[in-house]
Amino acid sequence: MPKNLFFDLDHTIWDFDANAEETLRELYHIYQVRFLSHRSEQDFLDIYVKNNDEMWKLYRQNKITKDVLRSKRFVDTFREMEVDEEEIPHNIWEKYLEICPTKTILMPGARETLDYLAGKYKLHLITNGFAEVQRRKLAHSDLGKYFQSLTISEEVGKQKPHPLVFETALKNAKSSLKTSHYIGDNLEADVKGAIASGWKAYWLTKDDTIYQHEDCHSIQDLRELKEIF
Repeated sequence: MPKNLFFDLDHTIWDFDANAEETLRELYHIYQVRFLSHRSEQDFLDIYVKNNDEMWKLYRQNKITKDVLRSKRFVDTFREMEVDEEEIPHNIWEKYLEICPTKTILMPGARETLDYLAGKYKLHLITNGFAEVQRRKLAHSDLGKYFQSLTISEEVGKQKPHPLVFETALKNAKSSLKTSHYIGDNLEADVKGAIASGWKAYWLTKDDTIYQHEDCHSIQDLRELKEIF
């Protein structure tokens, strides 16, 4: 059994989708988007999520910078909603980053599971998010108290699934592969990335996709970890 458990943050512990949706709905009303476009509030959410996913893929491939990601996902959304160029609220990305990290919705069973595991193991985080944003999430959600180390890809200089991120996490935790397991939701960045670096991984997924590997165990709810560990 491991002595150290490493977690991804977004989509694994912190409910990124729910918190982002809540923030985007607020922004829709703050910026009175209904007067800028004939498209609906739900269209705004759906188009943004699509563009955000595309920008993150490019960012992980080092094809765009952080600043481009932050602003272009909104600009592209408004253009797709047929908002006149001069009416696009170009500062909306700053408001998003101000509000979203203060949201506190966690994945089902997250706090219950962390309370249980923290009494038995040393817990750590590995995240691809931006440093200042991720630290604000931990503070506002009162999650920082659970984790003894925090490894942020932006500070490492590489994104998961790059091996350097996982190597750095072990160093930050003063741990070793023999005593460390990893839990995350993203098949490529988290699961395959961890396994390629020699870790045993637990894939949090409700996807019907089957990924079979001797070092991968699939779970559908974080509370399953209480039975495993």
